[in-house]
Amino acid sequence: MEGGGGAPPEVLEESHSGCVLPTSLGTNSLKKSSWGFLFTGIIGGTLVAVYAVATPFLMPALRKICLPFVPATTKQIENVVKMLHCRRGSLVDIGSGDGRIVIAAAKAGFTAVGYELNPWLVWYSRYRAWQEGVHGSAKFYISDLWKVTFSQYSNVIIFGVPQMSESLHISLRGGLGRFAVCAVMYVQE
Repeated sequence: MEGGGGAPPEVLEESHSGCVLPTSLGTNSLKKSSWGFLFTGIIGGTLVAVYAVATPFLMPALRKICLPFVPATTKQIENVVKMLHCRRGSLVDIGSGDGRIVIAAAKAGFTAVGYELNPWLVWYSRYRAWQEGVHGSAKFYISDLWKVTFSQYSNVIIFGVPQMSESLHISLRGGLGRFAVCAVMYVQE
């Protein structure tokens, strides 16, 4: 049938392995399948990234005592540095957040350490200390404040919520040196 109006017969190709493959299932079908995998991978990767970034910020709200991240204001930092004016020794900021107080103390000549539970904030703090040129005297550690010993520090800074003060007072009572000064400042609710 020359020039007939029917559907063209399916052309078969013989592969190197001797199997006969239909050409109509070739590239078009694989392109659609590739886009589906790509789309699924992008959505899945985005969800994993959002989970990884958001979880450290949301988990403190689910603890027995909610300890939110609230950045210290410029005035609060100035007050801490003013309080430390005639002091010596090392300083620790419990729940250091983004490291503003530790960096300010390091600039004032203190060997300063910050403990923070949120790894993103610790990494950001380390970057900021490097950027400010105080990475040698400002250190940051990922740690739960209830599991750290503070006896080696002579200056303790705490920004917190009133609900944590009783437990923290008991925890620090026997763990600080004789001449240590502990400054507790509460986050506005």
